[in-house]
Amino acid sequence: MKRVAVIGGGIAGTAISRLLAGKGLDVTLLEKSGQLCSGATWHAAGLVTRFGGSSKLKKIHVRSLQLLNEMHDKYDIGLHTPGSIRIIEKGNEARLIEAKQNVAMAELFDDPEYPTRLISRDEVKELHPLVNEENVECGVYTPHDGDIDPTLLTTQVYRLAKENGATFKFNTEIVDVVVNEYGSGKSRFILETQEGEKIEADAVVNAAGLWSRKVTDMVADREDVVKNGGMHHPAFVIEHHYAITEPIDAVRELAQSGHNGGRLPVLRDLKGSSYIRQEGMGMLIGPYEDECVVRTDWPRGPPSSWGMELFPDKLDRIEENIMMNIDAMPILGTVGFKTIVNGPTIWTGDSLARVGRSTLPGWYDFNSLTYGIAQSLALAEYLAYIMLEGEQPPGFDASDYFDPLRYGKWATDSFTEAKVAETYAKNNRIVYPFENRSAGREEIKGSYPLHSVLAQHGAQFGSFGASGIETPICYNAEPLPVHDSTTFFDFPWSATATKEAEHVLSDVGLSYSSFSKISVKGERSREFLEHVTTAIVPKKPAKNEGDMPCRLTYATTPKGYVCTEFTLCRESDLGNSWYLVGSRDHHHMDVTWLRDQARNWEGGENVEIDDLSEKICVLHVAGPKSKALLSGIDERISAVPFMHGRDLQNLAGVEGADARVFRVSFTGEQGFEFHFKSELGPQIHDILFNHPLSSEFKLKHFGSAALNSLRMEKGFKLRADLDLSHYKEAGIGPFLAKKRKFLGRNDSFEPARLSKMFKIYTDKENAWSIPGDTPVKTAEGKVIGYTTTAAKSATFNGTYGMGFVYADADLPAKVFVEAYGSKFEAEILDTPPERMKGKDE
Repeated sequence: MKRVAVIGGGIAGTAISRLLAGKGLDVTLLEKSGQLCSGATWHAAGLVTRFGGSSKLKKIHVRSLQLLNEMHDKYDIGLHTPGSIRIIEKGNEARLIEAKQNVAMAELFDDPEYPTRLISRDEVKELHPLVNEENVECGVYTPHDGDIDPTLLTTQVYRLAKENGATFKFNTEIVDVVVNEYGSGKSRFILETQEGEKIEADAVVNAAGLWSRKVTDMVADREDVVKNGGMHHPAFVIEHHYAITEPIDAVRELAQSGHNGGRLPVLRDLKGSSYIRQEGMGMLIGPYEDECVVRTDWPRGPPSSWGMELFPDKLDRIEENIMMNIDAMPILGTVGFKTIVNGPTIWTGDSLARVGRSTLPGWYDFNSLTYGIAQSLALAEYLAYIMLEGEQPPGFDASDYFDPLRYGKWATDSFTEAKVAETYAKNNRIVYPFENRSAGREEIKGSYPLHSVLAQHGAQFGSFGASGIETPICYNAEPLPVHDSTTFFDFPWSATATKEAEHVLSDVGLSYSSFSKISVKGERSREFLEHVTTAIVPKKPAKNEGDMPCRLTYATTPKGYVCTEFTLCRESDLGNSWYLVGSRDHHHMDVTWLRDQARNWEGGENVEIDDLSEKICVLHVAGPKSKALLSGIDERISAVPFMHGRDLQNLAGVEGADARVFRVSFTGEQGFEFHFKSELGPQIHDILFNHPLSSEFKLKHFGSAALNSLRMEKGFKLRADLDLSHYKEAGIGPFLAKKRKFLGRNDSFEPARLSKMFKIYTDKENAWSIPGDTPVKTAEGKVIGYTTTAAKSATFNGTYGMGFVYADADLPAKVFVEAYGSKFEAEILDTPPERMKGKDE
């Protein structure tokens, strides 16, 4: 990759151009208008913050402010850093609980100079004398936050990009893109402008902001793109207001007195769902109103002629928010507005940017940035690393947040419209664990044949994640309020899930499993899998004809970081056909990653990779009586060896009911998985569940919560538990080939953290309430590690969690975990508390 074309001259496009040109690449930025910042950048409110409601956003925001401060110290880019205060209103206990968790998580990632902390009502008033303290319980204070002038910032980044050698072409609108095959002797991309100019490039970055969907469409219908899973860009332009007041005497007086360095802290009025910051000697108010206007009439962005235009202001839409802002800061009610801005911005359904590679090799996304000013410099670093190194930066797995592949074709326009409207309206609402926000659910419900069958049996469907697949969290005869749940503790499904897990331990259970299913074939497919995964790949012929040996294995990046896991199955003794099972939420990412590795590996042209995830469905039977029950339904099942699969025609003698049966179980109990064509789902389910023996053996359904409880005790990891750690940190020693090289192998690597389990002494109410990225501390309060996932124990009292401890930390016998304002004693475990079962039973 030598020549890169960047489409779009906002903050995102200029930021990535600067970094890539600084690395010696030939970068050309193409902007359709005659100047920078047209579209959304120029009218942005310019807020920057270190606060983040999640670890990934926290890391991005902390890094962004570090970069902004460095740049401001050199060039004066209009950065103001008076700090910010999130107002926790009086009487809102849930808001306070959330705030305590945010502050606890911040300890893991804060800049030590500027720690996030809870401050009292009096401290809020002292920092911001114009706040009505009668409505304040306390505040979350993030020092050295503030705002920046978006145009000054973008212009300075542009100058630095030019100094690094980047070329900027204005009045250059791209109207078509030609893609040539690698090895054709032609440039990979040829971009045609409205004037007929043809610009050649080895790689393209779509940073077209409001028009980024239009640019995506130029390549999305290509046959090879569609075959590889498509390019899906679920985002819409929306309208967002902010209003600037007339000058306020009290603001001027405080500034002249030097209070807080001459500038008031930024307020986040959470009750009024608004940001309020100083603008000159007045205040700028930006509400997130309940009535979000999603411009579905512009599915591919505004007209090309749109540049510095705004929408007509509609103050009636934000009136309710403004009235609440006046309650929080009464002086706002004494002045009028001198400027009202109703500008376009572009949102995805989760309000997170699209940053990373795509299913079209050489095509990268850097667009749909809801918070572009706050995030672009750090996200440009993130993208540049991916483009230059072929992987995410070490220790920063943001695929669930920013990867464009997190959405598939299931994210239709109607789904996206509903989700954008919900996310915008709830921008400052409390975020609860297992909340399962419901917008868009009607658009994807019933997306696989088994869905309606499971619903008839009382399935309580939880979140649909990044796969568009609703999975049952538990089963109950009467509906449970599992959607839009507003609790941190004792969830609506907790008691039911606990009983389901207990039943699996004593008898036998049936569950739906939404794994990914991937086919890898070709004469060099075994060599390829040995190259990209860590465990020993089966080579010896199977003992019995038809047996398909399986292995749990992990995939590593070129630098040795664990990016995903698979159970791989050899489909024939020839070793030229393999079946991989992994995380359904990441199947687009995993398939694209495998194809990327095959393309970069000599011999990869002899490897064919297909995504079977939608074509194949999985049911899972587990528990100590599972083998006896299934052997009675079809005696052939009893002969399937542990960690093997076998194809069974006409399951239970039913014509056409063909299934591949594996003797494996993610519960860690004795168990079996049935893999079959998705359309056979209702039939296979009824064969298993309605068989006369099933009633005798007390077969019952169980959901994902019970499964989580059971897998945790055995130490079975989810992708979140890997946290893009190095293979020497991840706790996967038994799954590393002792002698064979694999991608990124470096046994001399010095771990910075180590995978561990934790026994957490929670009470009944909190047993399911230990979130990921919760600090693990000593009795003296020193942070020595953190959790990744946790669940109530099915076998023992309390909670078990997974996570990491810092390699250089002294590990005491007792540690503590603080979650949602409660402090729990915990122990660090070197091994899982329960053994894996099913091998010998």
